[in-house]
Amino acid sequence: MALTVQIEKLIIGGSGLGRLPDGKVVLVPYVLPGEEVEVRPVSKKKNYMEARAVKVLQPSADRVNPPCPYFPQCGGCDFQHVRSESQADLKNRILLEQLERSGLKQDSGSFLLPPMPSPKVFHYRQRIRLHVGKAGELGFHRSQSHEVIAIRACLLAGPLLNDVLDYLINKSPFAKVSSLTTSLELLLSPAEDLVVILLHLSRKPRPAERKVLEEIAGGHSRIKQLVVAAAGSGNPDVFSRNKIGDEPPLLSFSQVMPAGDSLRMTIEPGGFCQVNSDQNEKLIALVMELAKLDAGHKVLDLFCGMGNFSLPLARQAQAVVGMDLQRSAIRSANRNAEINGMVNCIFTQNSALAGAKGLVVKGEKFGTALLDPPRQGCAEIIPYLPELGVSQIIYISCDPATLCRDLVILEGEGYGVEKMKMVDMFPQTHHLETIVLLRRSP
Repeated sequence: MALTVQIEKLIIGGSGLGRLPDGKVVLVPYVLPGEEVEVRPVSKKKNYMEARAVKVLQPSADRVNPPCPYFPQCGGCDFQHVRSESQADLKNRILLEQLERSGLKQDSGSFLLPPMPSPKVFHYRQRIRLHVGKAGELGFHRSQSHEVIAIRACLLAGPLLNDVLDYLINKSPFAKVSSLTTSLELLLSPAEDLVVILLHLSRKPRPAERKVLEEIAGGHSRIKQLVVAAAGSGNPDVFSRNKIGDEPPLLSFSQVMPAGDSLRMTIEPGGFCQVNSDQNEKLIALVMELAKLDAGHKVLDLFCGMGNFSLPLARQAQAVVGMDLQRSAIRSANRNAEINGMVNCIFTQNSALAGAKGLVVKGEKFGTALLDPPRQGCAEIIPYLPELGVSQIIYISCDPATLCRDLVILEGEGYGVEKMKMVDMFPQTHHLETIVLLRRSP
């Protein structure tokens, strides 16, 4: 049975919200505020209904024809029907809606700044992860499914990644090892303009399969290395065109700083780095602008990763202490500090919670804490921040729901929001990044 619904707004996750005549909420993907759409129910929940749009009766002025031939079958991009110039504003509205529902005592209108659009809206990703279908095809999962939608190119991936993807599909012997491959990552090493292929295999390759992997690694001039991570094995195998020496698998970046200088950064394949390098540089500049550090300042970075924010802040601060649970991230952070000649940084492998507790026991004090937690947020460490003497917090979040939950907890500890900005790190998708500056009342 078809129903007609007026879409009121978009919510977290990117779906549109409308209401039936009886007031029941209907959630519909791939629609826009103000649109009148004909929908068919997909599932009925206690308090709402999920539906799919079968016809847009009155389209929004922000609706465009998606340029990707795989939209919407591929589950990667769910905003390609939205005019690129309007995406940041729509995401900002989603963030504002969540703030208003959160229970924060502060008025969000007093601190929410205009959003930061991405410099590029397509071809901005410097890494993509592809899955392997039953017939050996490479692609992405269909939305809310494990079915693989085969692709030949991705409009979000950088040109060089698509070039190597074309080689793998059409000109390489990848089909001979596709049955072993559970997933495949294409990773750009920007400073070298080369690509590292990270293959995840279900078992260790046999001698004949190793020869195929060597052939793949040597078959394209822009492939730096092919790194194999096999289930049940220890260190990864590395295949490359140049078999002389034991060059470790590393991705190299040149990170431009606000003053015009740059940092040399590296990360191991499989480690975390921001996928949108141009927007990441703007985000780092914003972090440094908000922090306003002086030479006597100590900074605590509890989710430091490879030092993406720690090292730029160390250029201004007296000292930076960084922690991360991932061993390879700490290896990268220490390597990057050494490469850049920075001696005022200490990086250790530890969870944020254990690290914060340990620092409290030692009586350590920090003026600023930088929090860039995973999607689940960091509610458990917040009570330790006042004990560490933290007067200023820069919180970077990829999930508006857990961010707002943590802001309410921080408010209870005496921290008030001074500034907040939505950063569009992921154009053509509903995902958004948020940066928040908080200060504690004396």
